[in-house]
This record gives sequence, structure tokens and C-alpha cells, in this order.
Amino acid sequence: MAVFTLAGPAQAACPGCEAVEKKGAGFCCGKGLAFGVKLTSQKLYDSVAGEEIDADAIKCPGCKSAHKENGKCSHCRVAMADGKMYRSEYSHTLAKGKPVSADEAGHCGGCKTAHTENGYCTGCGVGFVAGRMYKGQESFEAASAAHETLETASAMAKKCVDCAVAMVTDGECPSCKVKFKKGEKIES
Repeated sequence: MAVFTLAGPAQAACPGCEAVEKKGAGFCCGKGLAFGVKLTSQKLYDSVAGEEIDADAIKCPGCKSAHKENGKCSHCRVAMADGKMYRSEYSHTLAKGKPVSADEAGHCGGCKTAHTENGYCTGCGVGFVAGRMYKGQESFEAASAAHETLETASAMAKKCVDCAVAMVTDGECPSCKVKFKKGEKIES
């Protein structure tokens, strides 16, 4: 006797989720990705995701300069990199790296290993964090620390999203009344 199993219609993949996976950034269906870190909070994602900006629409002189130099505007308290505006110092630091695939990681074995392991190639003087390349040890170390803070905030978001957002924006959690500076809790 033959046994037949009837399967329901194949469930179509969500185009938004597919776009997030392909791009390596975005948020859809309750999950997201920013700088190689998986996020489960839209609010946290929004606090670290950069906003596309129209360079011609920038009026503030400090913002114009920041846009040209991948720097910061002290007047508006925003940072610019890669054509986007960031309100989080950590995402700004990460955004300053050049996105590179494993194939583009360099011609030396040290770079290829560093790309795979989020490490630094002393021979070439470049480091890799979450598929981005940073020139110089100082830039690499700053990116590594920023990535670690973003990972910590992602884990924290499971307990308190507002604390996670405060962590990446050097702010205060309105619910817990906890303040953060440089990604760490500080005494009130």
C-alpha cells in the first residue's frame, strides 16, 4: 500500500528578507542586519542604520564638511560616512570601512585570513571587521570595538530595547534611567 503525503503550497520567501540578506543590511519581518550584527529590534536597527542624504540639500556648513570628509558635525551632533548620516558613533566608525568581499580582500594570505577572522594583516597594514576593510591599526581597533558594542547592544535589546539604543547613542534609557557613555553604563 502506498502512502501519500500532501504538502501544502510552497511558502514563498519574503522579498524584503531576501533583500536584507543579499544587501547585508536592513530590517524585515522582525529581524535585521547591520554591520554584520543580527538585530531583532526595529528601534535598535533604526538607531544604528545610516540615513541616505542628498548632498545638495545639506544647508549646515558643518554637515557639508562632515559629508565631504566622512566626519562629524559638532553643531548638529551627527556623523557622515559613505554618503549616509549616522546618529550612532559606533555605526559611523563601522561605516568608514570599505566594504570588500573575500575575493577582494587582498592578494596576500594574511589579508584573506584577516577577512575571514575579523583580524588585522600586519604585512599590509589593514584590518577587516564584518566584511569591511580599515587602513591602519588604530582604525581597525576602533571598528572592532564598535562592532563589539553593537553586538552587546543587540543582546541587551532582548531585555530592554531602550537600554540598547541608549548604549549605541550615548544616551539614557527612559525606562530604566540608566545612562551610557562610550557604550558603558555610567553613574547618574
